[in-house]
Amino acid sequence: MSKSDRPQVIGIILCERVLQDVLRRDAISCINIHNGVSVHTFPAVIPLVYAFAQLTGSHSEFSYQFRIVDRQGQIIANSPVAKVEPLPNRNMTHKIISAFTGLTFREEGMYNIVLALEGEDSGSLPFQVVQISPEAVC
Repeated sequence: MSKSDRPQVIGIILCERVLQDVLRRDAISCINIHNGVSVHTFPAVIPLVYAFAQLTGSHSEFSYQFRIVDRQGQIIANSPVAKVEPLPNRNMTHKIISAFTGLTFREEGMYNIVLALEGEDSGSLPFQVVQISPEAVC
C-alpha cells in the first residue's frame, strides 16, 4: 500500500466500553472516555480498557496496531496486529478497536497511545497517569 492510499487518522480515544450495533455495524458507542487516570499506588492496573480510532476510508486492505508507550518511548503494552478490509465507498470511515487487559502503569507520568498503520506511526493520544493521596478523594 502506498502512503497516499493509507487512511488518515481522524481521532483516537481510550474508553471503558465499546458497544457496536448488531444491525448497523458502523454504529459505535464509546462509554466512559478517558484522557487520564488518577491512582493511589503503583503499580496501577487497569483491568480492561479499549482503544478506538476512526480513520478515513480506504479501498485497500491495511493493518493496524495500538501501542502504549511511556515518556522514554518504551512500549508498556501493544495490541495484536489486525487487518482491516477495504471499504466500498471512500466517503465512509473505518472504525477500529483494540482491547488492553491488565494494563499496568509502574509510575506517574504522561504516556502515549500510538496507532501504527502498516507498521508506521500515524497518530497518537496523550494519556496522563497521576498519583493522588487517599484523603484527596471526597
